Amino acid sequence: MNVSITARSMLAATGVAVLATFLVRASQQLAVGLDYDDGVYWQTALAVADGYQPYSEVFFAQPPLYAWLSALPFALDGGEVAARLLTIGWAVLLAAGAGLLGSVLAGRYAGMAAALLVALLPPVQRYCFQFGADLPTAALVTWSAVFAVRRRPRWWLVSGTLLGVALAMKLIAVVVIPAVLVAALACRRLVALASVSAAAVAACSLVLIVTSPLEQAWDQIVTLHLTAADAQRQPVPGGAITMLALWIMPFGLLSGAGVFLCLRRLPRERRLPVVALVVWGTTGVVFAGLHRPIFEHHLLLFVAPGAAIIAAGFFSLLRPKAQVVTVAALALTCVAQALTLPVSSPVETSAILRCLRALPSGSVLATDDQEIAARAGLRTPPWLADTSRVRSSSGHLTTAEIIAGAHGAVGVLFAPPDRAKFVDPAIAAWARQTFPVTYAADGYLLAVSTPLDCAS
Repeated sequence: MNVSITARSMLAATGVAVLATFLVRASQQLAVGLDYDDGVYWQTALAVADGYQPYSEVFFAQPPLYAWLSALPFALDGGEVAARLLTIGWAVLLAAGAGLLGSVLAGRYAGMAAALLVALLPPVQRYCFQFGADLPTAALVTWSAVFAVRRRPRWWLVSGTLLGVALAMKLIAVVVIPAVLVAALACRRLVALASVSAAAVAACSLVLIVTSPLEQAWDQIVTLHLTAADAQRQPVPGGAITMLALWIMPFGLLSGAGVFLCLRRLPRERRLPVVALVVWGTTGVVFAGLHRPIFEHHLLLFVAPGAAIIAAGFFSLLRPKAQVVTVAALALTCVAQALTLPVSSPVETSAILRCLRALPSGSVLATDDQEIAARAGLRTPPWLADTSRVRSSSGHLTTAEIIAGAHGAVGVLFAPPDRAKFVDPAIAAWARQTFPVTYAADGYLLAVSTPLDCAS
């Protein structure tokens, strides 16, 4: 068996399997329920592409980088398809970064297995095509760790820059800082630590300089989350228990076994990078225990270290031929899972979409389900691009603001009870007075001024 040819063939198969599984999931998007945040980020991107400014005109609860980047496909007339492909690109980068971490620890086949394990995980399968800041943040911190274990100063600077960019994408990247610093110290030189730190601070400072207005940005990015975390209406969601049973516990147990095998079987010089990944995973456990509310997309930040350690640990037990067979089996499983196993609940919204598409394309519609409005070619008022419970529970969205933001809209769309954010009866009373014509379909209630042709 020609080892070089086999390795290249398996690397190609791994890449095809990872990309194929993400594309298959994306093709299913119209038939499954998407995360609420998908619509928030989608409408935010549309508003920024239309020229509205984050924080002053568009309420945005994250650092500005994701809003700017996600708006580019729409500003360049690439539309939803280009924006979804950009998201898939982040998912591919996340899998590739985990693969490189695995290869650093235990060789190329362990790296391929790590990439496939990331792609196989339910949260990655679910969010690989959905709009959100967690996936790019996870990809960036993973690549930051990859460059942190390199042994040349320029790579340490790249590592720090990527870490700073990740922080400018979403602030939860801060929990990975200890792991990246430990990875830099794996080079046994303080200059590595200094280079990573300086580059990260420089990248963050640059974004901070161009963020405006700074006071409003701080209120929406930091104060909102601190206030929401203290609100009594932020319990652990029931879905978190399902996550725990279905994949987090098995993944955690396998990660623990992988750590044991890595520390027992890998060469001594590779053990400090293992420690860095253990620190990373440990911060994930602390984060999941303390952060409120906790959602599955938050945990995307912690899948790469676990996958790399699992692959490295178990592949240290396998002979080369067994490694090839295992990678091939994982690649087939990766594609088969996307074709056969659901990771989101099915949803049917064709009736309400017909009504929404009867409205003039590009019209402004006030709603607490931003995704379906975007799917129908409609805009939400920029200040109401985010109507989440996190925002309302923190006091950053009031009934008066909702009614004021809805003035000038063509109507109001109320989401089904299980997704509803417009729960104050005063909002419904105002909508009845302002928009007397109503349509009910698929659990939604649409209130508009004049009758629509919802049958076409």
